[in-house]
Amino acid sequence: MLGIAILARLMGSLVPPEDGNEDTYVRQPATSHEDPKPDMDEFVTVATYDKSIDAHIALGRLSVEGIEAQLFDEQMVQMDWLYSIALGGIKLRVARSDAQAARKVLETDYSAVLDEADESESEK
Repeated sequence: MLGIAILARLMGSLVPPEDGNEDTYVRQPATSHEDPKPDMDEFVTVATYDKSIDAHIALGRLSVEGIEAQLFDEQMVQMDWLYSIALGGIKLRVARSDAQAARKVLETDYSAVLDEADESESEK
């Protein structure tokens, strides 16, 4: 059944040549109206995590800064934590053009700001 569907699709892509000769057909080039999916090489791993919670916190920090990021291998690590060792952890990946900005965001330490906020709350 699958062979018939493939054959029908192939026949639909064939058109008669421009010279009008109906005996031969030329394959029409495939046209796609969808945006091409980004190649996996366009993403760069900026950080790896052993725990899903830590990975999602980092993903949220990048999202707040307007940097689009994706987690890779998260589901595999959630199935069994031993997969984390084999896969190299949960990978946080961003577009190659955003890699430097993403690393800068992830390296920023806000703990001093939080400590100051806690101290000002306790003084009230």
